[in-house]
Amino acid sequence: MSSHWLRFQDMRFPLRLGETLLGRSPYCSIVVNDGLVSRQHAAIRVTRDGMQIEDLGSRNGTFVNHRRISGTHVLSPGDRIDIGGHPMEIELEFRDDRPHRETLAVTGEYQPPPPDLDDTLDTLTEPGPIPVLSKTARR
Repeated sequence: MSSHWLRFQDMRFPLRLGETLLGRSPYCSIVVNDGLVSRQHAAIRVTRDGMQIEDLGSRNGTFVNHRRISGTHVLSPGDRIDIGGHPMEIELEFRDDRPHRETLAVTGEYQPPPPDLDDTLDTLTEPGPIPVLSKTARR
């Protein structure tokens, strides 16, 4: 699984599916408190197909990799965004959030099924050593 991030002033902001507004307004997702930044300066949109940024008619413009954009522009990891003289960088991070499962080797030998859970609980309530299940008994 991959995650997109926006790095701004030593902070990282997650870019989730949908729209992230950048601007001076407190209603924006990422607030850039500067007079050179419009109230709603730009929007970053993340879809399953990729990312794009759109300048929302700002007075001072939106720049991607030092080039002023108009309308929408496709973003890639490593792109540098600049609004009002404030540099930001798009980061892409890959991580595996799926649960890990142990894989057991399958052999041609018969293995008896694991003990019934009720039997195991009865065993645990009796005094004596605690039974340990082997890896082959786990499911």
